[in-house]
Amino acid sequence: MPALPARRPDYPDDIFADTRMSFGDHIEELRVYLIRAVLGVVVVLLGGLAVDGIGYSAGIKSVGFARPLLDLITAPAEDQVKAFYLRRQEKARDLLPDQMADPAEVSDVRTKLEKNDRDVSRLSARERKVLLAAPERMPLRLPVKVLADALGVPPKPGGPEFVLVDAEVQPAWVSYQAGKGEGFLGLRQFMRTQNPQEAMVVYFKVAVMGSLVLSAPWVFFQLWSFVAAGLYPHERGYVYRFLGPSVGLFVLGVLVCQFVVLPGAVKALISFNDYVELDPDLRMSEWLNFALMLPLVFGISFQTPLVMFFFNRIGTFSWQDYWSKWRYAIIVLAFFAAVITPTPDAVTMLYLFVPMFGLYMVGVGVCYWFPPAHEATWDADEDQIAV
Repeated sequence: MPALPARRPDYPDDIFADTRMSFGDHIEELRVYLIRAVLGVVVVLLGGLAVDGIGYSAGIKSVGFARPLLDLITAPAEDQVKAFYLRRQEKARDLLPDQMADPAEVSDVRTKLEKNDRDVSRLSARERKVLLAAPERMPLRLPVKVLADALGVPPKPGGPEFVLVDAEVQPAWVSYQAGKGEGFLGLRQFMRTQNPQEAMVVYFKVAVMGSLVLSAPWVFFQLWSFVAAGLYPHERGYVYRFLGPSVGLFVLGVLVCQFVVLPGAVKALISFNDYVELDPDLRMSEWLNFALMLPLVFGISFQTPLVMFFFNRIGTFSWQDYWSKWRYAIIVLAFFAAVITPTPDAVTMLYLFVPMFGLYMVGVGVCYWFPPAHEATWDADEDQIAV
């Protein structure tokens, strides 16, 4: 590739001659821009905390800042763990007895259980089914009027409003119905905290992260205002042209991770608990680190077509190079996905590798339709650009 010209004819010898600053002046200017950026983040954070308080006081869960964001982050894990226990309950439904067990048979099994120090594992499958079908006495307080209407007899005048009866129920059925109702009513939260301060730390971590995301345009504007002053106009033009596609690909990667990858990966990983017969018990702080890191990884990884296009435009690689080396690309992308994913499991790695390879092929197509421009050279005698 020919050497770059010594200067560009559309710029003077030194376009920064009138804007020179000392190192101390640069540091002072950077300090001003950083203070503005931090103040922007603080304003968004305080405003978000205030909105959270208003939503909580009004009892409207959707009104807020960090609380709805926390629900969005935990939703993939909450939904998949809830679905896991519902599937387990439906499997247990097949084990529930359809009728009461014989009292004599129940007495024999319970006697055997007492002799074995209540070790249920020593019982046979048949004996376990007997225990499931064994009735237990439960006191019930029933309204007399409802009971009389059900039996078709008039209630006794001046009698009590309620009557206490001993009913026989099967504990297995009671447990099944209670667990099912608990899941549908949302009385049980499937994300746990293991120390008193964990919930508070997680909440403020989400609030700070959300503030950084919402104030990112302001923060980037301040940093860009400092950096752009030292760039040539054509260098700023490169940034402007690549900024839009880069942000779009990053947002696309985050959305794909949040609404496709996280639910699918969590479902695949949690379903393995059935295979080893364990109960999933997710910790809030650990899930938060995973759920915040993985979308960031996907957003960065989705820059693949843009990086390919950049090297194509400067003439380093052509679309033929990318197409002929797709087998090597598979190895490189698989290694990258294995290293950059925050978990060691193959499921998450594959969820990142597959879209990355798809984007690699998209990059090949983009490079094909937008080939590199011809090398531009400067004719010093004619003082013009020759292509």
